[in-house]
Amino acid sequence: MQSQVSTEHLKQIILSLLPDVLTTYFQEKEKELYAIPLLERLIRLEEELKALRLLEAERHQNLSREMDKRLEALLREMDKRFEAQQREMIARFEAQQQEMNARFEALLKEMSVRFETQQREINDLKMLLQERYEALLREMDKRFEAQQREMSVRFEAQQKEMNARFEALLKEMSARFEALEKRLNFMQWLITIGFSFLTALMTLINFLK
Repeated sequence: MQSQVSTEHLKQIILSLLPDVLTTYFQEKEKELYAIPLLERLIRLEEELKALRLLEAERHQNLSREMDKRLEALLREMDKRFEAQQREMIARFEAQQQEMNARFEALLKEMSVRFETQQREINDLKMLLQERYEALLREMDKRFEAQQREMSVRFEAQQKEMNARFEALLKEMSARFEALEKRLNFMQWLITIGFSFLTALMTLINFLK
């Protein structure tokens, strides 16, 4: 690809220079051409063209070698620049990698310290909540025991009161039952007397008839 580009470039240079060279050459040799016979002119012209071809070929070779040298020098310079740029990029990348590693390690340390601090705070909070929970349980146990004792006292007092009321009610019902039984006995005795009186009365009436 590089040789093709160089050849085309050389052809363009030669084509651009050839008219000027021929014009200069013909201007210098114009007088001599008129003085020489036609055949000699043609021979000389052919020799001159041959010499000119050789000269142009030599120039072309020289120009091609010069272009090759320039191209090789340019390639070497580009390789050197590329290598230098690559080394610089590698150095920058390594420096950036080291900086990122240092930042990452610092961030890890900071996160570890924060995590440990937060873990200690959480543990302290757990201990505080556990202490408060245990204190609340003890207080609730105490309140429950006091309430249990109070309920037991109230239940015993209410049980005594109910027993007393039940005993009083039993006594009252017994007294009423006794009074009712006395009334029933009295009524039974009164009915018996009434029946006896009616029987005696009816007997007496039958006897008087």
